[in-house]
Amino acid sequence: MIKIKFETPKHGWMPVKITHNDIEEYFDVSDVPVNPISQLEDVLDSAITGGGGEVWWHLEPAGYYLNIHAEKENYRIKLEYSINSMSETRELVFEYSGNFEETVIPIWRSLRNFQSYNWKEFTVSEKTIESITKQVKAKKKG
Repeated sequence: MIKIKFETPKHGWMPVKITHNDIEEYFDVSDVPVNPISQLEDVLDSAITGGGGEVWWHLEPAGYYLNIHAEKENYRIKLEYSINSMSETRELVFEYSGNFEETVIPIWRSLRNFQSYNWKEFTVSEKTIESITKQVKAKKKG
């Protein structure tokens, strides 16, 4: 299972902690050049519908890359680190495949928790989080 915890953003930076089993990565992410929360919402929304994508946690110049992809009934999660945000220098931090409850639900809960703080920086998209929430509730019923 994956856990993502967001802390209070300050001046365009936000502390983030990503945990999987005994692996724990803690970093301060920038909202420049892209908002990683928006990317995370879009990638999760896409994965639920059978696609997926990648979130760039930009650290200037380093970066983490969180990949989420649907694979039939499971979802593949991969976290990589690059010292200079270049694809050729990426190193695998962890990778696993899990069901909906082990992958999508924890990330969705992290986003909902983040949304509850209503911070001015790194905002969530009401439209996208609504879409994700509807899909999560529908899958939980089914």
